[in-house]
Amino acid sequence: MAGTEAPRILVVGGGPTGAVTAVALRRELPGARVTLIDKATFPRDKTCGDGLGPGARRVLDGLGLSHLLRDFHMPMSVAISGPGGVEAFARGPLMDGHDLAGYVAPRLVLDDLLLGAARDAGADVHEGVAFRGMTATGDGELVDLPSGETAFDLVVGADGAYSTVRRALGVDRPAMGHTHVAMRAYGTVTHPDKPVGDTLRFDFLESLLPVYGWVFPLPGDGANIGVGLPVDQLKRQTARHGRTLRDLFDLYVEDLRGRGFEVSGLGRVATHQLPHAAARTPMTAPGRAAVLLGDAAATINPLSGEGIFYGMAAGVQLAEHLGALDRAGEDWRGAHLAGALGGFERAHRDRFGRHYRECYLAQRLMSSRAWAGTATRAVAASDEAMAHVALMLFDEQSAGSRGLLRLVGSILRPLVGPGRARR
Repeated sequence: MAGTEAPRILVVGGGPTGAVTAVALRRELPGARVTLIDKATFPRDKTCGDGLGPGARRVLDGLGLSHLLRDFHMPMSVAISGPGGVEAFARGPLMDGHDLAGYVAPRLVLDDLLLGAARDAGADVHEGVAFRGMTATGDGELVDLPSGETAFDLVVGADGAYSTVRRALGVDRPAMGHTHVAMRAYGTVTHPDKPVGDTLRFDFLESLLPVYGWVFPLPGDGANIGVGLPVDQLKRQTARHGRTLRDLFDLYVEDLRGRGFEVSGLGRVATHQLPHAAARTPMTAPGRAAVLLGDAAATINPLSGEGIFYGMAAGVQLAEHLGALDRAGEDWRGAHLAGALGGFERAHRDRFGRHYRECYLAQRLMSSRAWAGTATRAVAASDEAMAHVALMLFDEQSAGSRGLLRLVGSILRPLVGPGRARR
């Protein structure tokens, strides 16, 4: 260690972001004293679509935790439907040279397994312990815990969309225009012709836009079913049509049944807010020895609502950044921490910034009936485009300038027509 004492790091939040961050910190800074707290006792449920795509799978593989996923359901395909009944289908797990395999992992089970992995990695885990606040000390943070005030060199806020660490830092939550709200339920879903149990389904339906719906399969014809939309759009739906989020969820279920799906046994209905990455929420605050990760930093995919991968990836990236400084003999604590955290935040933005922007643009386009229908038809006609979209939904795929031109071209081609294109 560069300093004279082992670093003291507090991770607030025991979900996937916090647990994986603790594992990664213990790997990269083996001498660090890593403490993880969560106000809940596990196992506990968390409102979520439960989808883990290839990006999340890759993070866990890199930490040697892939064995934790072996008992979860593993769909092999992705289906996207748009206005006019058009459906694009990616048959996996390999498509256009990309591995699209992922899992549907109920958070009630997944989070408990990952918290156990943090314990096994040497983190000091405390359940049922709430973060009450913290005060800057100049060389760290003095954290108010039920057991008393405790000093830490670094506090990692991985405590979700309603983060108490974020509030303690004075970082504003994203505006409602950059926050989605979702409703999730569990039930049974079958179809006489479609492979429901093998397919992650996203629906952008003409009758419901800008609402999007999903059906993520579980064993025994079970499924995680839900809807999401921007909070400001929900307010407009309520003001204009008197529709609540539950009304929109029920309309989605009704639409599924109208398309031949059998939906029954709905239960465990819950809602959650999803602050998404287009808001560019700060991950740090001047003069504070703390960093926000995952939902607390609003790094949720604006297109799919997926946040697990981005939170876990950021946690690993933070640990690797601090570990590299430590191995180089550089002290990253105290007066050096602002520079260290600034370097991490810039690296994270460099890695994911374009992806976040493209997903936000895609989300805005898919809120339009005309563009959603045209885009779905174009993607349905191209395996390359479908694989690209699947990786935008569940990984860190970015098109880049050439890729964007190809995608835009594939979307515009049906509008131009072969005769006009030759001119």
